[in-house]
Amino acid sequence: MKKIWLGLSVVVVAAVALSLIALPRGSEWTTDSPEALVEFAAAVDAQMKLYHNEVQAHLEKAVELDPDFVIAKLYLAEYYKMESDDRALQLWNDVMAADRSKLTKREQVLIDRGRAIQEKRYEDANQMLDAYLVDHPNDPFLLNRKALLLWRNGEFDEAERLNQRLIKIAPNWVIAYNQLGYIAMSQGRFAEAEEYFTSYRFVAPDQANPHDSLGELYIILGRYEEAETTLLRSIEIKPDFWAAYDHLAMARRLMGDSEGAVLALEMAEAAGDVPEYWKTGIDCIIRIEELVHVNQYREILAAREDNPECFEGHSEGYATVAAHRAACLLGEWDVAQSIEDDLVKRIDKIEEGSGKGELPYVIGEYAHLRGVRLAVDGDLEGAVESFKEADHNMTYMQAPIGLFKLYNRLFLVETLFASGMDGKAHKVLSKVRSVNPHMVEDFEEHGLKVLGLER
Repeated sequence: MKKIWLGLSVVVVAAVALSLIALPRGSEWTTDSPEALVEFAAAVDAQMKLYHNEVQAHLEKAVELDPDFVIAKLYLAEYYKMESDDRALQLWNDVMAADRSKLTKREQVLIDRGRAIQEKRYEDANQMLDAYLVDHPNDPFLLNRKALLLWRNGEFDEAERLNQRLIKIAPNWVIAYNQLGYIAMSQGRFAEAEEYFTSYRFVAPDQANPHDSLGELYIILGRYEEAETTLLRSIEIKPDFWAAYDHLAMARRLMGDSEGAVLALEMAEAAGDVPEYWKTGIDCIIRIEELVHVNQYREILAAREDNPECFEGHSEGYATVAAHRAACLLGEWDVAQSIEDDLVKRIDKIEEGSGKGELPYVIGEYAHLRGVRLAVDGDLEGAVESFKEADHNMTYMQAPIGLFKLYNRLFLVETLFASGMDGKAHKVLSKVRSVNPHMVEDFEEHGLKVLGLER
């Protein structure tokens, strides 16, 4: 195929700010060091911009300046969970041993919630946040946390309401525009999403993320050249804003510019210390996409053995979807089933944890894979139902996921045609065209087929 057939991307990205957002005016944070407080404020400002490296550096400095700065240690522990369990545990133990009597109510709640989450008492953690907001409804710091929690859990309507309120009570919390844009985009309200992202860019023109977020929307809508322009602006503002390179490579691949996608990776490498997981992931996606383009299915399966790093981390979603389809088209049913079984295990693991917001996407990916296997194996009726289930669980939250939703619909179109349901097929095709006409053009160039089903 000329264009990339995207799978689910593991995560992702600058779309969701995780834990530390801007300081509310007049906030109280317990430290005896004005210098440490300045560093903490700088960390908060960096997180508002989603500049994660700077966040961690400023938090390290804050703790260095005041080793008793409890809340700075708590946030730093949250960051170290991603890269150093030992350092995170050390910081966490320091937080637990701290004298709570001098801390503010907000700080105490944050620590208690952290403990509840560590002990997997997720409902208790949520209740603590809700109780605090009843007494402090205009605390934008924890109001934002609540909005993010709802967002990650897929409760978009309430998350949208809280972010709209956040903008009213704290206009400087510009990250709320980003969250509102992604919520609108996830539900297919693309005109509203563009308004929010454009407003975000207007109020924070010198930040990289507004341009990157707008670029993601343009990618989903097939406005690839506009996406390229705004993503290059994001990179110009902050050369180490890795998400923008990711999306730039994606936009160029979708335009059929494989060399430009490689150049985006080279640009990132020249910009500084590229995270190894990110570099490996983008390189894997480019290489596997080239194999998909020339129908080298056996080589795609061989990559599972020769390049296992491509099937984990950043490129895991795309590589898994490509390998599963290759296995089905080659009749390697055991391989296809094992890939599906791995997703079932992942679903079970998510259901046991707290981050259930990811669950619908993984269920959608699993349903898509099952649909591919059933379609190629001749069970068209079962395949149609599986592709519909996948569509039901997918949103347009981020560019990779949104594109996967559209591609899944094209698989459904092919299966409907093969089933003799041309009217329904054209209806679904029209829906895809209304979002991204370029994808339909590419699909039509290939005879309305991805799986090669007979009509």
